[in-house]
Amino acid sequence: FIINISIMKNNNLHQKPSLIQTISAVLTAGVMWGSGNVIIRSLLLEGLNEIFLVTARVLIIGTLLFSYYIIFNKDKFDKQLLKEASFTGLASIFFVSWAFIFALQYISSGLVTLLISSAPIFTAMWVKLILKQEKISKLKYLSVVVGFSGIAYLFISQETGLLNQGNIFLGGSLAFLGVQCIALATVLNRKYAPRYKVNSWLTFQYPLVIILTLLTFFISGVGIDVLNLSQLLRLVALVVCNLGAFLSFTWLIQRVSALQVASIDYLVPVVGVTAGVLFLGETFNRNILISSLFIFVSLLLTTKDEFSD
Repeated sequence: FIINISIMKNNNLHQKPSLIQTISAVLTAGVMWGSGNVIIRSLLLEGLNEIFLVTARVLIIGTLLFSYYIIFNKDKFDKQLLKEASFTGLASIFFVSWAFIFALQYISSGLVTLLISSAPIFTAMWVKLILKQEKISKLKYLSVVVGFSGIAYLFISQETGLLNQGNIFLGGSLAFLGVQCIALATVLNRKYAPRYKVNSWLTFQYPLVIILTLLTFFISGVGIDVLNLSQLLRLVALVVCNLGAFLSFTWLIQRVSALQVASIDYLVPVVGVTAGVLFLGETFNRNILISSLFIFVSLLLTTKDEFSD
């Protein structure tokens, strides 16, 4: 957690990061996000309820962030911060959480992380709509077409990443919705987050998310699952992965462009697919390889201008 400690201590320093700092943030976010989906699916396979799992994760992370904020932050309450962070939190936490956790019931964790890696492709569209000042080249529009072709191939081939199981139309559609929320959240974070401290920004994304999540939990009538030691440890690991990824991502998005953060998404599917194959018995076949090639080519097209600068 060295990088996350330095993140907290340097909240107000939004200068361009060094190469080592950038690589550290990318590795932290990529590995932890890639691992998170594998942990979630391992718990779902053991019968844990999706609604309970989302609620537990949101409450634990929200409580940790608020505890840190109350103890160490001496700033006055900012209504504008709450408004902008809550709006961003709907996309980056609430809708993303529900979309992906239900998607994992129908497609593999590796396939979910592969789809997540396509988020920068669609970020270009949201950048055009929201951040008017960021130029979108024809090359980036081409990347959207190429990336969408890779995703379409998964639907056409009906690939789920599972051995004769799952449903790409249900799981893929939910994951694609989550991808659009990630793309939107990336742009919103880029637009609003640089104005605030990292821990303040993350903390104030959670109040509305917690309220809506608890309402969902109580309305659904889902009970509290009893966890064994292994499941409890994995839930703790999931919380650590989520916190580490969000802190690293927010720190990075405050300092570089929305599209340059896409380097994280080269790493996420590698970690997710590999861990899914090794620990959950998921498949990696020709269909996934073909789709991966389309998505990675589109990522190269998306980020070419950023890194050539």
